[in-house]
Amino acid sequence: MSHLTLELIVNVLLLAFGIFCYFYVGATMPASDPLELGAEQWPQAVLFLMFLALAYNIFRIIKTNRANGISFGFGGIAKETVGFFKSKLFVAMVIVMVMALVLEYLGFLFTCFLFMVAYGLLLGERRIPVLILSALGITLILYIGFSVFLGVMLPRGYGIFRTIALAVEGIIPTF
Repeated sequence: MSHLTLELIVNVLLLAFGIFCYFYVGATMPASDPLELGAEQWPQAVLFLMFLALAYNIFRIIKTNRANGISFGFGGIAKETVGFFKSKLFVAMVIVMVMALVLEYLGFLFTCFLFMVAYGLLLGERRIPVLILSALGITLILYIGFSVFLGVMLPRGYGIFRTIALAVEGIIPTF
Protein backbone atom coordinates (compact mmCIF):
# COMPACT_ATOMS: atom_id res chain seq x y z
CA MET A 1 0.00 0.00 0.00
CA SER A 2 1.33 3.39 -0.85
CA HIS A 3 1.57 6.27 1.57
CA LEU A 4 -1.11 7.94 -0.54
CA THR A 5 -3.57 5.19 0.37
CA LEU A 6 -2.99 5.76 4.07
CA GLU A 7 -3.28 9.50 3.47
CA LEU A 8 -6.60 8.91 1.68
CA ILE A 9 -7.92 6.91 4.63
CA VAL A 10 -6.90 9.64 7.07
CA ASN A 11 -8.52 12.32 4.87
CA VAL A 12 -11.80 10.41 4.65
CA LEU A 13 -11.82 9.89 8.43
CA LEU A 14 -11.11 13.59 8.99
CA LEU A 15 -13.91 14.49 6.60
CA ALA A 16 -16.36 12.21 8.43
CA PHE A 17 -15.36 13.59 11.84
CA GLY A 18 -15.54 17.16 10.50
CA ILE A 19 -19.07 16.58 9.24
CA PHE A 20 -20.04 15.28 12.67
CA CYS A 21 -18.49 18.37 14.30
CA TYR A 22 -20.26 20.70 11.86
CA PHE A 23 -23.69 19.37 12.78
CA TYR A 24 -22.80 19.00 16.47
CA VAL A 25 -21.83 22.67 16.69
CA GLY A 26 -25.04 23.66 14.90
CA ALA A 27 -27.15 21.55 17.24
CA THR A 28 -25.53 22.50 20.56
CA MET A 29 -24.77 26.21 20.21
CA PRO A 30 -27.54 28.74 20.77
CA ALA A 31 -28.77 30.33 17.57
CA SER A 32 -27.56 33.86 16.99
CA ASP A 33 -29.18 36.79 15.26
CA PRO A 34 -29.59 36.07 11.53
CA LEU A 35 -27.77 39.31 10.62
CA GLU A 36 -24.56 38.58 12.57
CA LEU A 37 -21.97 35.86 12.72
CA GLY A 38 -22.54 34.13 16.01
CA ALA A 39 -20.62 31.64 18.07
CA GLU A 40 -21.85 28.69 15.99
CA GLN A 41 -21.04 30.14 12.56
CA TRP A 42 -17.30 30.70 13.09
CA PRO A 43 -16.45 27.04 13.79
CA GLN A 44 -18.80 25.98 11.01
CA ALA A 45 -17.09 28.36 8.57
CA VAL A 46 -13.67 26.98 9.49
CA LEU A 47 -14.99 23.42 9.16
CA PHE A 48 -16.45 24.26 5.75
CA LEU A 49 -13.05 25.52 4.60
CA MET A 50 -11.54 22.31 5.95
CA PHE A 51 -14.10 20.31 3.91
CA LEU A 52 -13.02 22.10 0.75
CA ALA A 53 -9.35 21.43 1.48
CA LEU A 54 -10.00 17.77 2.29
CA ALA A 55 -12.12 17.29 -0.83
CA TYR A 56 -9.34 18.76 -2.96
CA ASN A 57 -6.76 16.58 -1.21
CA ILE A 58 -8.85 13.42 -1.70
CA PHE A 59 -9.27 14.26 -5.38
CA ARG A 60 -5.51 14.85 -5.70
CA ILE A 61 -4.66 11.55 -4.00
CA ILE A 62 -6.98 9.54 -6.22
CA LYS A 63 -5.70 11.28 -9.34
CA THR A 64 -2.05 10.72 -8.35
CA ASN A 65 -2.61 7.05 -7.52
CA ARG A 66 -4.43 6.39 -10.79
CA ALA A 67 -1.74 8.20 -12.79
CA ASN A 68 0.94 6.04 -11.15
CA GLY A 69 -1.06 2.83 -11.56
CA ILE A 70 -1.33 2.30 -7.82
CA SER A 71 -4.40 0.47 -6.58
CA PHE A 72 -5.88 1.09 -3.20
CA GLY A 73 -5.37 -1.76 -0.77
CA PHE A 74 -4.89 -2.56 2.88
CA GLY A 75 -2.04 -5.07 2.49
CA GLY A 76 0.76 -2.81 3.73
CA ILE A 77 -1.17 -0.77 6.27
CA ALA A 78 0.98 -1.95 9.21
CA LYS A 79 4.18 -0.84 7.45
CA GLU A 80 2.66 2.49 6.51
CA THR A 81 1.31 3.00 10.03
CA VAL A 82 4.75 2.47 11.59
CA GLY A 83 6.19 4.92 9.06
CA PHE A 84 3.52 7.43 9.96
CA PHE A 85 4.35 7.24 13.67
CA LYS A 86 8.01 7.97 12.82
CA SER A 87 7.19 10.93 10.59
CA LYS A 88 7.45 14.66 11.27
CA LEU A 89 3.71 14.89 10.64
CA PHE A 90 2.98 12.70 13.65
CA VAL A 91 5.45 14.63 15.82
CA ALA A 92 3.74 17.86 14.74
CA MET A 93 0.36 16.40 15.70
CA VAL A 94 1.71 15.44 19.13
CA ILE A 95 3.10 18.96 19.60
CA VAL A 96 -0.33 20.44 18.82
CA MET A 97 -2.05 18.02 21.22
CA VAL A 98 0.39 18.88 24.01
CA MET A 99 -0.16 22.57 23.31
CA ALA A 100 -3.92 22.09 23.60
CA LEU A 101 -3.51 20.25 26.90
CA VAL A 102 -1.25 22.80 28.59
CA LEU A 103 -2.82 25.97 27.15
CA GLU A 104 -5.14 26.54 30.10
CA TYR A 105 -2.42 25.95 32.68
CA LEU A 106 0.49 27.83 31.10
CA GLY A 107 -1.56 30.49 29.34
CA PHE A 108 -1.51 31.58 25.72
CA LEU A 109 1.72 33.58 25.74
CA PHE A 110 4.00 30.90 27.17
CA THR A 111 2.30 27.99 25.37
CA CYS A 112 2.38 29.75 22.01
CA PHE A 113 6.05 30.65 22.48
CA LEU A 114 6.98 27.06 23.35
CA PHE A 115 4.88 25.76 20.45
CA MET A 116 6.64 28.07 17.98
CA VAL A 117 10.08 27.04 19.27
CA ALA A 118 9.23 23.33 19.15
CA TYR A 119 7.71 23.62 15.68
CA GLY A 120 10.69 25.61 14.43
CA LEU A 121 13.03 22.89 15.70
CA LEU A 122 10.86 20.28 14.00
CA LEU A 123 11.08 22.18 10.72
CA GLY A 124 14.88 22.27 10.98
CA GLU A 125 15.76 25.73 12.30
CA ARG A 126 18.89 25.34 14.44
CA ARG A 127 19.91 28.97 14.96
CA ILE A 128 18.68 29.55 18.50
CA PRO A 129 18.58 33.39 18.39
CA VAL A 130 16.53 33.31 15.17
CA LEU A 131 14.26 30.67 16.64
CA ILE A 132 13.65 32.57 19.88
CA LEU A 133 13.15 35.97 18.22
CA SER A 134 10.79 34.64 15.57
CA ALA A 135 8.80 32.66 18.15
CA LEU A 136 8.55 35.76 20.35
CA GLY A 137 7.50 37.95 17.41
CA ILE A 138 4.86 35.52 16.16
CA THR A 139 3.51 35.05 19.68
CA LEU A 140 3.15 38.82 20.19
CA ILE A 141 1.54 39.29 16.76
CA LEU A 142 -0.98 36.53 17.49
CA TYR A 143 -1.64 37.92 20.95
CA ILE A 144 -2.22 41.46 19.67
CA GLY A 145 -4.34 40.22 16.78
CA PHE A 146 -6.66 38.09 18.86
CA SER A 147 -6.68 39.86 22.21
CA VAL A 148 -6.45 43.52 21.18
CA PHE A 149 -8.04 43.71 17.75
CA LEU A 150 -10.57 40.86 17.96
CA GLY A 151 -11.26 41.12 21.69
CA VAL A 152 -10.78 37.39 22.31
CA MET A 153 -10.04 36.53 25.92
CA LEU A 154 -6.98 34.30 25.77
CA PRO A 155 -6.03 31.95 28.62
CA ARG A 156 -3.64 33.58 31.09
CA GLY A 157 -2.55 30.44 32.90
CA TYR A 158 -1.94 30.00 36.60
CA GLY A 159 0.67 31.29 39.03
CA ILE A 160 3.70 32.97 37.50
CA PHE A 161 2.29 32.51 33.99
CA ARG A 162 -0.79 34.53 34.93
CA THR A 163 1.40 37.25 36.45
CA ILE A 164 3.47 37.47 33.25
CA ALA A 165 0.32 37.57 31.08
CA LEU A 166 -1.16 40.39 33.16
CA ALA A 167 2.13 42.32 32.95
CA VAL A 168 2.17 41.97 29.14
CA GLU A 169 -1.48 43.04 28.98
CA GLY A 170 -0.55 46.16 30.92
CA ILE A 171 2.19 47.02 28.43
CA ILE A 172 0.20 46.51 25.22
CA PRO A 173 -2.34 49.28 24.54
CA THR A 174 -5.96 48.41 23.82
CA PHE A 175 -8.05 49.99 21.11
